[in-house]
Amino acid sequence: MRPVTSLILLSCFGWLALWVVDTFSLFAAVPMFKQWIFAAGLVVTGITAVAVLATFTLKIILTDILQLSPSGLVRVIVYSGLTFVVSLVLLSQLGIDVGAILTTSAILGAVVGLAMQSTLGSVVSGIAMSAEPLLKIGSSIRFDGMTLNIEQKTWRHIVGRRLDNVRVIIPNSMLASMAVLVLPEDGPTRFDVFIHLPPDVPPQRVTDLLAPAFSDIEHLDSTRPVVVAPIESHPATDSILYRLRMWARAYSHVTVLHGEIPRRVWYVLNRAGIHQPRNKFFISPPAPKWSKDKLVELIVKQIPGKRAANLRSNIKQYQFAPSELLQFPVYETGQKMMIVEGESITNADIYLNPLEHGRSARAHLPTMGVQKLSTIAIFRKIADRLAKDVGPVAEILVRDLIKTSKDPQELVQKLALHIEDEKQRAAFISSVEGLVNVDDRRGPGTIADLSKDAAGRLMPHPELRALTGMRVVTFSMDDN
Repeated sequence: MRPVTSLILLSCFGWLALWVVDTFSLFAAVPMFKQWIFAAGLVVTGITAVAVLATFTLKIILTDILQLSPSGLVRVIVYSGLTFVVSLVLLSQLGIDVGAILTTSAILGAVVGLAMQSTLGSVVSGIAMSAEPLLKIGSSIRFDGMTLNIEQKTWRHIVGRRLDNVRVIIPNSMLASMAVLVLPEDGPTRFDVFIHLPPDVPPQRVTDLLAPAFSDIEHLDSTRPVVVAPIESHPATDSILYRLRMWARAYSHVTVLHGEIPRRVWYVLNRAGIHQPRNKFFISPPAPKWSKDKLVELIVKQIPGKRAANLRSNIKQYQFAPSELLQFPVYETGQKMMIVEGESITNADIYLNPLEHGRSARAHLPTMGVQKLSTIAIFRKIADRLAKDVGPVAEILVRDLIKTSKDPQELVQKLALHIEDEKQRAAFISSVEGLVNVDDRRGPGTIADLSKDAAGRLMPHPELRALTGMRVVTFSMDDN
């Protein structure tokens, strides 16, 4: 407001000077002086009028009354329009034929408008889109089958970045003429996954199996129900189409979950003896790799005193998906389990997510199994972090010390010795600790007891989460 007030005072001072010169016939010897003061007064008054009217339009009408936040494009248009109108008024006061100017400008405007039809359309659409509060820098939208994060808005187009890091330029005219889905930024997102199952499986059994099957996937919003429902019958393929409806904590997780949910479904249904329909010309698969005799032999090898004859009658095998908690049917209560294939970790707790305890506005979630970094990629990140302290020699140090280190932890300790400053050394170890921290892994031959917890789940003790695809057998230690 201070510039506007200064302009008003300057305008008043100019007209006061003109009144004094005219009243007291000052500078009579220089008649042009009065005209100069008059012209200067008109110019200052015109600038003042533009500033006052623009402030009134932007502040009072748009912001206070309409509750809109004017963008830079809207401000330019308001100031340009007011400047054009005020300029015509000033020219008419100076004795210039405004009608001729308007006629000429109309002809030129028509020519320019025809030549720049698409551009002007985008500009006009940009004016309308700039008043839309949902479309702002940082928003994520779904447009023409693409998911974009808006990075830039201009008078002609917006610039968005796809999930594959490719930047896309979309004219405002296209945005104004097509449906745009504005994705939730800080809230959960609903998504659907569809699967085909045999028609002879009771739908309620499918629901009972799949509804609780995803509770350990932390990227899903566990406060919302999982809906499993048959929606279509397909006689041609002898199947029923099921829809699994659930909520991701953030939209960015949906892409990975679309692949992770069918993976989990396959393992859960396979353990229950339910297999997805196959083409009638499909050749039967070969015999399973692990026969019952081979599994009994493995158990006897781990437990020498165990008699093989008693194992064959009660041994059962199960498969688990990567990142899945090892849970078993209730009828396996009192049995033991042994890992046959794959690896698991004991860090399986799923109930300490900071989002659910109100400690953070956003969830700090671990990466899914399909998002894990390879060992070489981890070393690459360690080298990049070390370069901040020792410079370009970091890559050479990592490359040489890999050969003499037995595990990533030892590699980090050896690399830290090359950092002279003690505080920098501690900061380096702390920053890469999450990359090399290895949980207590359990591999083939591991045996654990099965017991129920307070949630009614039958799980091994300690709790185990599959690190890779796993095959596990259950058996009884009772030889009677």
